Amino acid sequence: MYTARNHARLRICSAFLIASLLLSLSGCLSVGPDYTKPTLNLPANWVEANSALPGNSQDGLRMWWRSFNDPLLDRLVDQALERNQDIGIALARLRQARAERVQTASAFGPTISGGGAGEARRTSEALTGQVGGESRTWLAGFDASWELDIFGGTRRAVEAADAGIEAVAEDHRALQVSLVAELVSNYVGLRATQLRLAIAHDNIRTLLESERLAEQAQQRGMGTLADVMQARAERKTAEAQPPLMEADIARFSHAIGVLTGGFPGDWRTTLAEPSSSLLVPTCLPLSLPSEVMRQRPDIRADERRLAAATAQIGVAEAERFPKFTIPLGISSTVSLIHDLFSSASTAWSVGGQVSQSIYDGGRAGAGVKAAQANADAARLVYERDVRLAMRDVEDALTALNSERLRLAPLKEAVADSQKALEHSTLLYGRGLSAYMPVLVAQRTVNNARDALALSQWEELRGVIALYKSLGAGWSDMPSIQKAD
Repeated sequence: MYTARNHARLRICSAFLIASLLLSLSGCLSVGPDYTKPTLNLPANWVEANSALPGNSQDGLRMWWRSFNDPLLDRLVDQALERNQDIGIALARLRQARAERVQTASAFGPTISGGGAGEARRTSEALTGQVGGESRTWLAGFDASWELDIFGGTRRAVEAADAGIEAVAEDHRALQVSLVAELVSNYVGLRATQLRLAIAHDNIRTLLESERLAEQAQQRGMGTLADVMQARAERKTAEAQPPLMEADIARFSHAIGVLTGGFPGDWRTTLAEPSSSLLVPTCLPLSLPSEVMRQRPDIRADERRLAAATAQIGVAEAERFPKFTIPLGISSTVSLIHDLFSSASTAWSVGGQVSQSIYDGGRAGAGVKAAQANADAARLVYERDVRLAMRDVEDALTALNSERLRLAPLKEAVADSQKALEHSTLLYGRGLSAYMPVLVAQRTVNNARDALALSQWEELRGVIALYKSLGAGWSDMPSIQKAD
């Protein structure tokens, strides 16, 4: 027999049937383009690569600074990666991106709110002319609203958020690369300047002796005042160099202190202690162009931002389609609180809603065009940065090759000047020569040593630039996991 209760059940079944149908459709459609990673025709090899740079050795690429075999440098880098504020900021950005992804994905589920109320009321006898009455009302219930993702707008938004998280993670890795390169560069600069300072002091001592000999020669009538003044001017000029070098050493030390997450003076005493000169690694990890594009986190970050921008086109496209919502409400209203959850006091409602914008002044269409333009820009940024990355490698190879060509004659110059000094010293010891040729030879040795120290510094800077351009120096060591 057909009753009102059967009719209600029929309506409930129909509502759930429609909802099930809509839910099944929501997993099938995703408007907007599906992302495909762009392919670039990269050169097979580097233009500037040659036999002077043995390649294809990937050992130690992630922790390349350890190839210098300097325990203090290892300590500095480890502390920088752990305490540097920029690294901490990047990790906070990563946590933020992951939390925002949770916010985006929450749109998949319903929004549910609940509440309750209680009220006591007494009617006015003076107003009604009747004996006043009292009543109490208790209300409890919840409302739910579920917007179905029929056309995939939410799925595209989550897809964009996932790509965004990956891009931020790559930014963190790129920051590691830059931080390590900057720290090692400052450390190398400090050690090179300390070496040059020692050479400068050696040169000043030589010039002081030259000046003393010039004064003695003048007193004996074997020299002129011009000779003395020339020697003195040369010595004064040399004495003007150490203060500049000491200032550079202080600046390098200050930079290292801040890069390691501390204050400028934290490492000054430790860094003031002498250290052996850094040795250039015998084998450099010269990767192929295609491998560099996979190694460099900044390029991978660009690619992930392109993926996010492509997914945002689908988000904008979904705004042009109807929105389907399932509202649900359940409540209970009673006068006695103990009857609040009885079946007789329960009321409910369920249904389906659909809405479609008829006229929005072109807002939705403009949103799609804007998303497409943003994706086009992201693609061009990716393609541009790939080319700039390749230029970085080629520039680093050029600088390193040219400096190595300079090193050979400079080393020979130091060796030759040292032999000249030994020869002039031998002649002076046998009484066959004055002492002035010894001083001239000593000054030549010091100048050659300084030129060699500068060239070795430039070679090390070239090595650092090559490692950085190859994308070396990042890792997933527990930092990314800690960001959760």
